[in-house]
Amino acid sequence: VCTPGRLFSVGLLATKATSAMSEEAQRFTQKLQDLQTRVQESTLPAEKKMAQCVLNCYNGSKDYTAVHDCAQQCQQKMQVIAKKIEGEMNSLQGSVQACQQSVMKRLEPQLQTARTDVALQKSLQAEYEQGVTRCIKEAEPLLPGIEARISGYLKEA
Repeated sequence: VCTPGRLFSVGLLATKATSAMSEEAQRFTQKLQDLQTRVQESTLPAEKKMAQCVLNCYNGSKDYTAVHDCAQQCQQKMQVIAKKIEGEMNSLQGSVQACQQSVMKRLEPQLQTARTDVALQKSLQAEYEQGVTRCIKEAEPLLPGIEARISGYLKEA
């Protein structure tokens, strides 16, 4: 979703990130990876139910069209859930990216001056890093809600 590489690649300010920003990004990335693992594991019962439904389609009819229509219906619910999960993750990513972009937009007017002023470059770099760290910290509390909604989607399956 949000990898450190994506978080820090911004023009003039994309020099070396401070260790505090890097640590925050790594910690957040790890939390996202852990969330993704839990989500993947929690999809298994729904996937099993879908697979059983498809198997029942083959056991219930010998008509090619009927079997495939039945199998498609079984898979449709899981496809809807997958889209909801993808939407949750895309929303989180969009939120973090929008925050980062607002930090960058706020600093942009000063970037022209900073091209020749090393002290200003360092100051803007620090301000950018603080802003991105804030973006990460603001996104982190969203994770439990995302996980709860995803669990709810999977319970519907």
